[in-house]
Amino acid sequence: MLTWKEFVEYSERTILEDYLGMSRVHHRKPIVSDNFFGRFKKLEFDAACNRPILIPSHVLPYLKNLEELNVHSSDALQVIFNIDESEVKMNGTVFGLKKLTLENLSNLKYVWKENSTGIISFHNLQEVVVNGCGNLITLFSSSLARNLKKLHKLRITECGKLVAIVRKEDGIEHGKKIMFEFPFLYYLHLENMPLLSCFYPEKHHLDCPLLQTLILCYCPKLKPFASDFDDNERSYRGSN
Repeated sequence: MLTWKEFVEYSERTILEDYLGMSRVHHRKPIVSDNFFGRFKKLEFDAACNRPILIPSHVLPYLKNLEELNVHSSDALQVIFNIDESEVKMNGTVFGLKKLTLENLSNLKYVWKENSTGIISFHNLQEVVVNGCGNLITLFSSSLARNLKKLHKLRITECGKLVAIVRKEDGIEHGKKIMFEFPFLYYLHLENMPLLSCFYPEKHHLDCPLLQTLILCYCPKLKPFASDFDDNERSYRGSN
C-alpha cells in the first residue's frame, strides 16, 4: 500500500514519463501548472527507458530545478540532453543540476547535443560519473566545459570509443589557445579507455589548482596533461 506522498510522487513521475515519450509532432506545453516539473529534484531512468532521446528540447525549460540525474542500463538511449537552439527559448538559463551519473548506456552518443552557443548553462555541476558508455566519443562541448567552475569530481571509465573529454566546436578559431579552469576539481579518474588521447584536441591550458587525486588506468594513448597540477598536492595512481 502506497502512502499519499509515494502515490503523488508516482503520479508525477508517470506524467513526466508520458510527456517525455511524446512524439515530436505532439510537442506542446504540458497540461499542468507551470511549476509542476520544477518540483523534481532527483530523477532516475533505467532499462525501461526505450527512447533515443532522454530529455528533448521542449522539456528542458521545465527541469531547470533538477539537481540529480541518474541514468543506467538502457540500450536505446543515444542522447541525454537534446538542445535544439531553434526550439529552446531560454537563452542564458542556468540549470540546477549538481550530480550526473550515466552507467551502462551502450548506444549513448551525446550527453549534451548541440548547445554550441552556450544558450543553456550547467555550471552548477559538481559531480559527473560516466561508466560503460561504449559509443561515447567525447563528453563535454568546449563551451560547456569552460563554465564548469563548480565541478568537484569527474570519473570516466569503461568508455571504449572515447577519444577526448572535450570536443572542439565549429566556429572556434583554429590555433587559438582555450582556457579550461576547474577551481574546485579535486578528483579525476580515467580508466580503461584505449582510444582516449587528450583532454581537448586543440591548443589549451588546463588549470586544476585543488586536484588531489588523479587516477589513470589503461589509457595507453593519453598524452600527458600540461603541468598545471602540483605534484606535491596530489595523490597519483596510474597504470598504462
